Amino acid sequence: MSIHSDGLATLVTLRASGEICLVPASRYLTPPNQWQLGRRFARTTELIGKRFIETLKVVISLLALIWAVFFIAASPRSWTPFTRLVFARQLLFTAVDGLLVAMRISAAVGVLVIVQTAMWLDAVGATTEGITPVLWKAVIHEIAPLIASLVVIGRSGIAISTELATMLVSGELEVLESQGIDPMTTLIMPRVLSVTLSVFCLAIVVATTMLVTGYMIGWLVGVIHIPWANFLEKLLYEVNVLDFVFFVPKTIVAGAFAGAICCADGLTVRGTMADIPRIASRSGIHAMTAVFGVSAIMSILIYGRILVFKIL
Repeated sequence: MSIHSDGLATLVTLRASGEICLVPASRYLTPPNQWQLGRRFARTTELIGKRFIETLKVVISLLALIWAVFFIAASPRSWTPFTRLVFARQLLFTAVDGLLVAMRISAAVGVLVIVQTAMWLDAVGATTEGITPVLWKAVIHEIAPLIASLVVIGRSGIAISTELATMLVSGELEVLESQGIDPMTTLIMPRVLSVTLSVFCLAIVVATTMLVTGYMIGWLVGVIHIPWANFLEKLLYEVNVLDFVFFVPKTIVAGAFAGAICCADGLTVRGTMADIPRIASRSGIHAMTAVFGVSAIMSILIYGRILVFKIL
């Protein structure tokens, strides 16, 4: 901002063409009138509407892809020897090879959550028996599905996106189509199914590891005083049908969305090999965002709340 000899204040602005020009400061300091406010509001609502429509289109396309995957998988003719081989290899890499990673992370989270909670209760003189309902709900409803989904996305989802993008850029997909091989049946369907099944299985392993490791470490450091039999009995007492109604669809839907997003993003690359890392990292972010979104939506639909906040 500069002041001229005539007393008028001006602002130095840089045009899009690169030219520097002086604009009277009164243009910016004058409060906008109703017409200008209405125009800004219209632009803002237009931008929000465009983003909402774009997001809605992406969600619908992902739902169509997931529907196509399960529809194709229901046909026995789709399971050719090559498709079964791709499915087995992807399941081995995603679920079996990722088992130790999921157990290490869940053990650390279990110690952090259970032992820290028990230490706080022990510090205020409360018994650890009261934490079992909270632990069961938190682990089964939220923590285990999230950890399993993040492990699968980090290990396999980004790798799937990278592999499909590489095949597309190098022309391997065109070669498969020229040979009469459907990429949807032989490449995408087995990968989405294996990711979905892996998230469900790893979520069970994560929940079990968290509860067992958390109790063992808490018992060894002296913050959990009840025997393992009593701890397990109180956990089983909290089990009800609604927990499985929540756990099974949440892991299945989150896994299906994660697999579909990684496959779809891998096939959207348009360029050279240099664009593949950007597409792979973007697919990981999209998949993790979808997992958290699915978790929140299913919590609202089933329980009418997110964590401790009541929504409906």
